[in-house]
Amino acid sequence: MTENEFWEKYANESGLGDEAKYSGDFGFEAKGFAGAERLASILAGKKTAAFFSYATFAVDNEELPVSDEHYIVRGADGEPLCVIKITGVKILPFNQVTWEMAAREGEDSSMEEWRERTRENLEEEGAVVGFDFAPDMKLVCMEFEAVYRR
Repeated sequence: MTENEFWEKYANESGLGDEAKYSGDFGFEAKGFAGAERLASILAGKKTAAFFSYATFAVDNEELPVSDEHYIVRGADGEPLCVIKITGVKILPFNQVTWEMAAREGEDSSMEEWRERTRENLEEEGAVVGFDFAPDMKLVCMEFEAVYRR
């Protein structure tokens, strides 16, 4: 099923109608088991947030997500798996993320674990995109809920 077909099915079943549009898609890039585990957490409603570097949005001239936007989440094979609805977007420094916020990612068992994993990811991303990690670098915290599943 294509993304458009998947979206049309959701829009019709949810009552959004033919005029409703989705804002894009997410692949939650991790490969292998990590990616499959992340997707399973989203589908189960355990993962309800994701953090991104603000710098990447700026470098790519990409607009930030906005509350009430809908995105299609794709599996490793590119097939649409679910629709998520953005419930909130916060921009804050890495060192001001609270455990309450970090726990919504559903991937870590402590703040220290979240900081270590997220720092490693940001350092890898920065090496590709062209920024250096700093404790006060801005992050985009996107909160969401899975509103439709395949």
